[in-house]
Amino acid sequence: MAILTVLALASCNGTVPEKEVVLLPLELFTWTGDQPISFSPPPADWNRSRYQNGGTEGVDFVLAGSGGEQILIAERFFLGNRDRCIAIRELQDSLGDFNPRSFSEALQKGKRYKESAPSVQDEKITPLINDTLNRARDHYRAGDMALVQVELDRALEHSAEIRYTLVETVDEVLFTAKGNSVYPKIQVDAPVDDELAGEPAVRVNFTFDSYRVPFIGRRIYTINNNRMFEIGFQGTEANLPLFEAVLESITFPAGPCEH
Repeated sequence: MAILTVLALASCNGTVPEKEVVLLPLELFTWTGDQPISFSPPPADWNRSRYQNGGTEGVDFVLAGSGGEQILIAERFFLGNRDRCIAIRELQDSLGDFNPRSFSEALQKGKRYKESAPSVQDEKITPLINDTLNRARDHYRAGDMALVQVELDRALEHSAEIRYTLVETVDEVLFTAKGNSVYPKIQVDAPVDDELAGEPAVRVNFTFDSYRVPFIGRRIYTINNNRMFEIGFQGTEANLPLFEAVLESITFPAGPCEH
């Protein structure tokens, strides 16, 4: 188990006693196929379940008997779904297994769709990747495997040139009061810059009433290796140190495709 010592809330006499937060051992999760995230989950009384909602996939932890205290670790897959790096690498590894028709079909999986590019850079480079793959198809039909590999390498190089930033992408998914009106008496602060696992992040703080008990909320967004991750908390102030400990445990191990 991971044991982190954090400062508990100030008591009535003004002292700030130390409180041990005991997390579960580190676990590794991968949701869009290639970029893992590692963290120490909260204790076992936080019941875990798979989370899928509105373009988000991950895991959430709900404190038993709490009336809705929750910690969420998830990926917003609208960025990760655009990446075709793994599909192109699989083409390279299996060139000898194709015929011209099956190669063309597999090649389509390596192409990026032009619509709804989330950045100017993506919009510019996507046609270059697709044109490069078309040349690889033509070389395959001509039987020149060496040039096929050259074009596939070039497609991977172009793909690695695309690097998303929060400035370009986070507004699409940012937590707002308008989008979460089901929360009673919700108040949402303006987004602020933050940092998570060594990466730039954007944090949104909010509060709302839950069964007449004030809840504190957090949403933190970061991008690692062209994947956007969303980390969330809603609950009482007493459990905020536990959430902060989970945040501190987060790392992003290297994936098979680097940007």
